[in-house]
Amino acid sequence: MSFNVVLTVFLNGLAMGMVYALVAMGIILLVRAIGVLNFAQGELLMLGAYITFALQVQMELPIWVVVPVALISFAVIALIFMFTIYWPLRDASYPTAIIIATMGASIVIKEIAMLVWGGLPLRMPPLLENEATGGALLVNIAGVNVSWQLILTAVVGMVIIGLVFFIFEKLYAGKMIQAASQDKFAAELMGIPTIVTTAATYIISITLAGVGGFMVGPIFTVNVTLGTLLLRAFAGVIIGGLGNIKGAIIGSVLVGLIESTAAVRWSTYKDAVIFLVLLAFLVVRPQGLFGMKIKDKA
Repeated sequence: MSFNVVLTVFLNGLAMGMVYALVAMGIILLVRAIGVLNFAQGELLMLGAYITFALQVQMELPIWVVVPVALISFAVIALIFMFTIYWPLRDASYPTAIIIATMGASIVIKEIAMLVWGGLPLRMPPLLENEATGGALLVNIAGVNVSWQLILTAVVGMVIIGLVFFIFEKLYAGKMIQAASQDKFAAELMGIPTIVTTAATYIISITLAGVGGFMVGPIFTVNVTLGTLLLRAFAGVIIGGLGNIKGAIIGSVLVGLIESTAAVRWSTYKDAVIFLVLLAFLVVRPQGLFGMKIKDKA
């Protein structure tokens, strides 16, 4: 491959890898803090794309208004999701009831999106637009024209992921969430309101998906199939090591790079290539790159 193709493939893969990493990080946060595997995370990404489309295109709000309003909308959706899906079933006899409920929620969210916005793909303008052509603004890197949207997507993904790490590693609020996730009863005895930490976890998790939808909308079109990106995020989670946040991020970036590379020669079969790599990991290293191997007990 020529240098032009390599650079384009790398930036495409990095940008999409960061989107998958945002979704994957949200999945791991909920699994580790609450023990819920959220199968609606992909549809929440799709909903994030539709909400930002409505704010940016249908309501024609400036970007400095779109961003805070979108973030507030994601937080409200997170609280509605938590109190309608998780909260009524948190003490259910069957722990899988909540997981099944998230599957049902994914269908409901998709149907609501189709009722409101229809089933046709909607074009969302790039965040940095070339006013002369109406297309994405380009930047010349080493003789190669690269879309600013791809660079912005990768940078925003890195900044958001770094911010979440800062919250959990440096701030008292993050340590409260970690304490509640490790031992809910002990945390309540220490005066930590677990309903607040649970709500905060949902807000962070679903906001990550919403931001992913915000960034990916201009790259593709806004449509109801965006929820299928969840499968690539799951592949990243498994390759990185289930339960390991850093592993999920690195695994997701690898998935993005594999997808982008495969698209050069086998565009039709790029999904098959991703899942062949995933299958190889499950055979050779089932615990993933950073997962711990669990020994079978006698």
